[in-house]
Amino acid sequence: MLNFRNSMIFGSFLGSLLTLGGCPADDEGNDGNADTTSATTDPSASTMTTATDSMTSGMSMTTTTGDTEADTTEGEEEVCYGVGGPNADGDACAANDECMSGVCEIFTDVPLNDDAVCGPMPSMTEAGCNTRVTGTIFDFATGATLEGATMKAAAALEAITNPAGADALAMATSGADGRIDVTTEVPISAAIAVIALVEGPGAYLTATGLASPAEGSAYAVGTGIHDLWSVPTASLDAWSTGLMADVAVAPELLPLGDAGGIVGLVRGPDGLPIAGAVVEPVEPGGDSVIRYIGTDDAILTDATSDNGLFIIVGAVGTGEDFQATVDGTVVADGTAGTANNVVFTLILNVAE
Repeated sequence: MLNFRNSMIFGSFLGSLLTLGGCPADDEGNDGNADTTSATTDPSASTMTTATDSMTSGMSMTTTTGDTEADTTEGEEEVCYGVGGPNADGDACAANDECMSGVCEIFTDVPLNDDAVCGPMPSMTEAGCNTRVTGTIFDFATGATLEGATMKAAAALEAITNPAGADALAMATSGADGRIDVTTEVPISAAIAVIALVEGPGAYLTATGLASPAEGSAYAVGTGIHDLWSVPTASLDAWSTGLMADVAVAPELLPLGDAGGIVGLVRGPDGLPIAGAVVEPVEPGGDSVIRYIGTDDAILTDATSDNGLFIIVGAVGTGEDFQATVDGTVVADGTAGTANNVVFTLILNVAE
């Protein structure tokens, strides 16, 4: 990974289908399922650390110490993944691993919301540690926050094979400020990643990465990606119409959404779009076709316009690595995959 941070974190989740990587790189600013990258470490995907007794009281589960195998001694306590940072509840934070509880109340990744503080430890069950999901849902075409959109957290494999019918690990509806805040009722156990499937009036089902496992199929108590997206159907239709006139785009790759596809954004640390960025596969020779969206929804071939938006069709379904360059310098990279009947997002966050 380059020294930049991917936004879907999802470094991109579909990309993780092959290498379990991508999806959300907790608190890394990686958004999107097929999401994004910039390369900072992923706080939320931190390894298990020792926390105070109060955080683990009542839990009677297995734990792993050092290089030994899991100890199944009855009554032994398991520490929740992600807990044990230096900051107490109510202290300012910028990442989950800064908090004793393992949860920094982050609602926007880029830029980070300035009211982020360490929140309480999520509820627990006899089965283990639950996970709190916080974030903000944005309109992909305008960047405005969305009220009344529904977010369903789902296992990546289900989201790929049955996006509309995937079982919900947690569900929430965005408020007037676009924010969602929900805690799972049971511990998450999911291979590869967990993603947010967002749907709402006038929008196509949209996937953004939320988190990748902390270990095995177990998850930390806080998710790592918080910028979630909803792509308007009208925008997808306009972009699909423009792409139909492009001889490089095979008819079976359209329309966007029904035939899959990835929509992306190149943005700076202030959250503003970056013009003049060229997005391309890290490994040349693939079948993916990359186009850019003009401010009037025109399809461009050279580089991002003032809105920073791009489209990828024909990408490898299980994930393909992409990078953004400005003036010949790589500024961000990420992994993206695709599936029918859902549109994935790839947010490329350029570090300072």
